[in-house]
Amino acid sequence: MNIRFLETMIWLSELKNFRATAERMNLTPAAISNRIAVMEQELGIRLFERDVREVRLTQEGLLFVEGARDIVARYGSLLTAVRPAATVEDTVRIGLVPSMAFTLLAGIMELLRSKFPHIRVAITTDTSGPLAERLERRELDVVLGLPGPRREQYRVLDLCTFGMFWIAHGGLAISEQALGRDDLLSHPIISYEIGMYNHGRLVQYLSESGFERSLVHYSNSLATTVCMITAGIGISVLPPIVIQNELRSGALRVLNVRPAFPPTSYCAYYLESPSSRLAPLIASIAREVATQFCSLYDDALVCQQGNAVGLGPLA
Repeated sequence: MNIRFLETMIWLSELKNFRATAERMNLTPAAISNRIAVMEQELGIRLFERDVREVRLTQEGLLFVEGARDIVARYGSLLTAVRPAATVEDTVRIGLVPSMAFTLLAGIMELLRSKFPHIRVAITTDTSGPLAERLERRELDVVLGLPGPRREQYRVLDLCTFGMFWIAHGGLAISEQALGRDDLLSHPIISYEIGMYNHGRLVQYLSESGFERSLVHYSNSLATTVCMITAGIGISVLPPIVIQNELRSGALRVLNVRPAFPPTSYCAYYLESPSSRLAPLIASIAREVATQFCSLYDDALVCQQGNAVGLGPLA
């Protein structure tokens, strides 16, 4: 029995399937089954109950896997303490919402490359819901985005807060004076996809009745939404920090709207029992990069978590 065997035990207890565990550990299902059998024989107890669909921990297995987690975590901490950063070789799977990919990803990759040159990165970009689901299935190691209502089951590092403003085509004939909600409803609106965090906030901001009587288009892609606004299809709420080039060129413009749309806060999060020893490292690097990124812009655009109260209109 060794660390790899204990890691196999932990993965099988979480994924509850020999094939899924084998894929995660780059082994065959037979190799996974053999490791568990060797452990059960050595311990003299049954760790798992097996049926045609999944495996489940026995009562003895529940006790043993908790001890195994502690041993593996301590081993990981020991490796981190004694191994030079430049020699660390592994792959980390990072999930990002598009706004994080547009703003923080380049800085994260640059810092990671300078400190840990042999770490490989697999990037997945999606909306928060699918990313959280993939994290819980252990298909991702860490997510940069919105943890949603189940925040308590994650280790969370707050990153930054982006100001959210109504954005229109640069040539849209619309008053420079302050606009209200009713003024917005006279234009087609490009909404976030139903079920997304900012879609719910958009419905709340405009009121459900107002949202229902307006012409609403939907997009689950930040890039697509920007293209739709640029084409004059409608107006939308976006963080201006991700469209700086379009704003400078005049292709897009920020509308003067009262009351202001509330800002959106982002964080790095991973499971309490991370699927990779690199997950806490990536979260820490993301926070370092976010701090530096925030220092480059006015607080109305982006600021560190906790400093977002009372964001005013964009100058």
